[in-house]
Amino acid sequence: MSVGDLYLIPTVISEGTERAVIPTIVLEKLKSIRYFLAEDVRTARRYLSSLKIYESIESLNFSVLNKDTKEVEIEKMFGPIFSGEHLGVLSESGCPGVADPGSLAVNFAHRKNIRVIPLVGPSSILLALMASGLNGQQFAFHGYLPIESKECVQRLKL
Repeated sequence: MSVGDLYLIPTVISEGTERAVIPTIVLEKLKSIRYFLAEDVRTARRYLSSLKIYESIESLNFSVLNKDTKEVEIEKMFGPIFSGEHLGVLSESGCPGVADPGSLAVNFAHRKNIRVIPLVGPSSILLALMASGLNGQQFAFHGYLPIESKECVQRLKL
C-alpha cells in the first residue's frame, strides 16, 4: 500500500473572503482529503463548510493538533496516511507551519519520509512585509505580538 501525502492547507485571514483568496486549484485538491489536523476542530469544520466543496462535513475526520500535542499522539493521527489516505493540516488563520503547531506535523512527516505539499494561500507575515515598504531581501520574523495589551507593549519596548 502506498503512503498518502501531507497537505498544508491555507485558511482565510478574514472571514467571508474564501472565494476571493483561496485559489481554485486548492479547492480541487481539498476534495480528495478526508482526514484533517487542526488547532480547533470547530473552526476547521466551519471553514471547510464555508468552501461548499463537500457533500457532507460529517464525513470528514478531524484530530486536534496544538502546541500541547505529544509525539505519540501525532504518530496516531498519521494512521490514515500510512494507509494511503491524504492528510491535511489547517491553521487557525493563514498558512500552517509558520508560527503554528502545524510545524509539529511537518517535522514528523519529514522524519518518516512523507511528502509534504504546501498549498498556496494568504500569509499574514508576507502580506505585512509586502505592505511595509521594508527590504524584502532581509527580514526576520520573531513571532506574533501577544494579544494582551500589557504584554504587547512590553514586547514592543524590547
